[in-house]
Amino acid sequence: MNRLRTISVTTLSGLSILTASLLLILASIPTLNVSVHAQSGRRASGSTQRTTTPEAINSTTLEIRERSESPRRELKRKATLLLATDLTKRHLPSEDTIYASLIKRLNEFTNVSGTAIGELNRDQVIKRAQAETESFVVLLQFDIDNVQNGKPVINSGDLEVKYFVFAPRTGEQQLKGKLYYQAIGGAHGRKDTWPAGPPIKITGEASGIEVAERLYAWLSVAIGTNEK
Repeated sequence: MNRLRTISVTTLSGLSILTASLLLILASIPTLNVSVHAQSGRRASGSTQRTTTPEAINSTTLEIRERSESPRRELKRKATLLLATDLTKRHLPSEDTIYASLIKRLNEFTNVSGTAIGELNRDQVIKRAQAETESFVVLLQFDIDNVQNGKPVINSGDLEVKYFVFAPRTGEQQLKGKLYYQAIGGAHGRKDTWPAGPPIKITGEASGIEVAERLYAWLSVAIGTNEK
């Protein structure tokens, strides 16, 4: 009889401990839920703020947006630009990005058509222009910007971007200019002296757009625009 009583007491004690443990676990679930929701709310709030921050502090983005949204007079007639590129020996991915961005932006203008004609050197571009009857030929030339402020930059990802426009039939140079593409994470040694010197752009897209805007400004003078 004493042995049965001992077993019963022991079993009841084990059940009591198990029940108490389950109650503690169930009681902690709402607390965990609140904690997760609270943490999730902080992340959502933080992500909402971050979506506006980069654009707000990126002066290049704001400059491009203001320029693209400003009223622009249309060219008097359609202009066709044939765009060649002269790549560096390293052929950085940013060169292709700038080239593509230039062509895309040109084709967004009214009465402007930009067509890629591949990789050509200066002599080949001049010959191509002489063979054209109406189309201007543009050369986009890249050089590694490996000397900045008098100091050599090893394995520089920065570029000096030059652009030239040659007239149809004659092949005479009509326009030349340049800008600097300053790679993010690069040496960042060159100082921006714009407007006294060439501008510096920090993305390939912005670099291509800058060249396109300058080509359009030149076309506005060379061809003329419709009065409004």
